[in-house]
Amino acid sequence: MSLPYPNVSVTMLVVDLARLLRRRFEAALTEVQTGLTAGEARTLFYVWRNPGLRQAMLADIMYVEPMTLVGYLDSLEGAGLVKRCPDPKDKRAKLIELTPDADPLLERIGDALHTVRSKALEEIPEDKRQILETLLQTMKDSLLQEVSKGKQK
Repeated sequence: MSLPYPNVSVTMLVVDLARLLRRRFEAALTEVQTGLTAGEARTLFYVWRNPGLRQAMLADIMYVEPMTLVGYLDSLEGAGLVKRCPDPKDKRAKLIELTPDADPLLERIGDALHTVRSKALEEIPEDKRQILETLLQTMKDSLLQEVSKGKQK
């Protein structure tokens, strides 16, 4: 059967790009010797950017299942990089904080991210990079609006 090809080139391009970026990020993490998986490094980065969040909220903004996040946090806590603190507003909930031991690793994670970003953008002129970032953020925002509408139903 000869069906016409669906017009999904941007979708597949972004999916492929995300996979390539993740693969490059994992390799860059190995080069800077963090000893962390991509998921653990991503978790540490998100805790740094959003200190004191509840575990459930952290999982939500990372777009991972709560149980996936628990695994990352268990590893990071075992390594002394994060701590779970009781939420003063709800003793059952835990707030996630970095420990001082996380600082050197965050610097290395930043180096890894910079390496990947530089490689990915090396052929894109400086004046086009902000346009690209804006367009990608717009795509993300559109998808998040759809998810938000689904949660309200």
